[in-house]
Amino acid sequence: MMDAINVNKFYWRYPTFTGSVNEFALKGINLQIKENEFFGITGPSGSGKTTLCFAISGLIPHQVHLSYEDAKQFMDGSIKVFGDTVSAVVRKNGKNIIMGKGTMAPTVGIVMQDPESQFLTMSVKQELSLGLQFMGLHPAEIDARIKEALRRVGMYDLYADSERIHPAELSGGQKQRLIIASFIAMQPKILILDEPTSDLDPAGKMEVIDAIERIKEEHKLTVILVEHNPEIMQRFADRIAVMDKGRIAAVGTPEKIYSDKRLVKKHSIYAPELADVRMGKGTRAYMTIESFVAHARLLKIKDERLPQSPLEAEAIREPPRELISVKDLNFSYGDGTHALDSISFKIAKGEFVALVGQNGSGKSTLSKVISGIESSFKGNVNVMGMDLHAAKNRALMPFKVGYIFQNPDHQIFNRSVYSEVAYGLKNMAMPTKEMDIRVKKALKNVGLESKASEDPLFLGKGQKRRLAVASVLAMEPEILIVDEPTTGQDYTMAKEIMELLKGMNGDGKTIFVITHDMRLVAEYCKRSIVMNAGGIIYDGSTVNLFEDDALLSKASLVAPQSVKLSKELKKIGMLNNILLTASDLNDFFSFSGLKTKYKRMDFDAMRMHAKSIASAIKSKHGAPGAIVYVQRGGMVFGRLLSDYLGVSKVYGIKASYYNEYGLPSKGVYVGNPRSMPENNGYVLLVDDIIDTGKTMAAVSSKLLTVSRRLVTVALLCKEGSSFRPDFCGAPAGKDSWIIFDYEKEETYRSFKHDNNHAGMKFIKENFG
Repeated sequence: MMDAINVNKFYWRYPTFTGSVNEFALKGINLQIKENEFFGITGPSGSGKTTLCFAISGLIPHQVHLSYEDAKQFMDGSIKVFGDTVSAVVRKNGKNIIMGKGTMAPTVGIVMQDPESQFLTMSVKQELSLGLQFMGLHPAEIDARIKEALRRVGMYDLYADSERIHPAELSGGQKQRLIIASFIAMQPKILILDEPTSDLDPAGKMEVIDAIERIKEEHKLTVILVEHNPEIMQRFADRIAVMDKGRIAAVGTPEKIYSDKRLVKKHSIYAPELADVRMGKGTRAYMTIESFVAHARLLKIKDERLPQSPLEAEAIREPPRELISVKDLNFSYGDGTHALDSISFKIAKGEFVALVGQNGSGKSTLSKVISGIESSFKGNVNVMGMDLHAAKNRALMPFKVGYIFQNPDHQIFNRSVYSEVAYGLKNMAMPTKEMDIRVKKALKNVGLESKASEDPLFLGKGQKRRLAVASVLAMEPEILIVDEPTTGQDYTMAKEIMELLKGMNGDGKTIFVITHDMRLVAEYCKRSIVMNAGGIIYDGSTVNLFEDDALLSKASLVAPQSVKLSKELKKIGMLNNILLTASDLNDFFSFSGLKTKYKRMDFDAMRMHAKSIASAIKSKHGAPGAIVYVQRGGMVFGRLLSDYLGVSKVYGIKASYYNEYGLPSKGVYVGNPRSMPENNGYVLLVDDIIDTGKTMAAVSSKLLTVSRRLVTVALLCKEGSSFRPDFCGAPAGKDSWIIFDYEKEETYRSFKHDNNHAGMKFIKENFG
């Protein structure tokens, strides 16, 4: 099989118009791509992926105005496509000059990140037919190709009206599909797709790439796909190149690339969630759910954790403060399109909510109404006590509700990165010194501090998105609406943006995320609102959403790998409830794998430890003002300590791997603590066993929000725990399962349910 593309020692540097010299964007690229190969390119933002695509298509250097004495100022090496030289630096008449065929259309088609940058006409049909007309095809052939291309990308329903629909009227996802269709219709030999599905819903991503895969096989097409999503790469790519800092760091099969944890971490690429899941220390990563489940069947592990009672949780919840109230909201655009249909919901202060659904379902329209951008709606919309029917209230929304657009070009208009972030603060009449502090902090948070003086026009799409985020963050709004916050970002930057939003949420800000990234939803959003055809078809916990396969299908959503794996583990009886993330699964396997030995702790031993610890506490700190025990586990030991310390104020606090709805939580869910009077001295936090340390750390952090001084104590502390209490009765092996007298019946039922013969034998021998 011949090479479709041959890149040989290729260098490229973008010209500047300021007198300064840019670093080379591509540095000695060597790459061969075979005919009919599906070749993936991934890597961190700014690594040169898009530049390499432009070079292969001939847009670089032939569509760039270069003024030079020596071509090697900007370029070196060569690129060939099917043996024809696209670009090369050759020596002629004593000078280095650039030669080659230049732009390779229609042999090479390139779908760029931003579909709007490629629209040239006034209607969908004209957009699809323009390239075909340049090819000199017969009108009947053009029409047949248009129909087939629309069918391939799932937009055939638009054909009848395609002469009357302007591309600008389409949703972001439809625009991407249209551009892809326009190149499919031209039937190029090589199709380059630069993050072509970034704005598509999860099912739409797979649908479009699957269509391209079928065309590839039918027409012997060579496909180059730039993509961050590892699941897409695993499913479609024959080989993957990892790019970083203008170089190719590695080339190999998806399994080879994604199983190399050092490579993944070093070059900040997304890896499949399965690559991060281990069934205990020392076990290897599995690249498919089938292979993982096959191994899991051999393990005798059951979910031992007991869910929290929803009624018990309700008793400790505080009534939320309502920030957003929407009732019977309807909205239609000027052309008659009914975008929102009888929408009703409420958002409380401090929530982190995902708004999801297929392209064109109304997500962005709803957000624009809430943020005061759209005014001609019917129904009731109230934000922070303000009725948005009133123009004066809508005018205040930019200071109350920060809205980050899906396309950053729609909100960036200043000529420097710094002035873009400062713009909103100037409108707030903020003092210059404070404004400077906020701008620099916001730019640092999104990794753009080094770009402060640059013109946003020359930033990449991912960098522009981060700039839009920084501009809104600097305003410090009470409510933040973010439309696709991580699209086009590498793993490290996407993680940093989401952790930044999580931190703001922890500080009390209310976050509303519009996204197609269901892995993001699983990791960060406790509540999800699902839209379909302008209406809400689900509003509830994210866990329940992922449990409902029919609902996911209806909304064109696809569960992340961790959820798919959890469902399979639940089918074989290993899990009682699904877990949402790789971290949750690792916690489960760690929790389950540690307990292999059984030990008894009776009341007499607990009293002895309580008396000894109470004496030590009194000697060092005196008596506490109050005792807080971790409910279930710490109650008995906490009551014993209260007797020996003479403390009457004893309170329980809920801490569980299940949230306030009785569903699996991401990490430790901690209930709301009572307020502790400042004149009561310190608070003593008590638990029976510190296992991994996560529970005690989470509760300590929560208690320190209501008490300035905290002393921690545990009856038993396991080896290797990440949390060390101030006082501990005795150490325990990390593989020990401690059974207390009062847990006998509950533990026996658990052992019996799980067919744990060794555990049942221990109960009978030690408890009679």
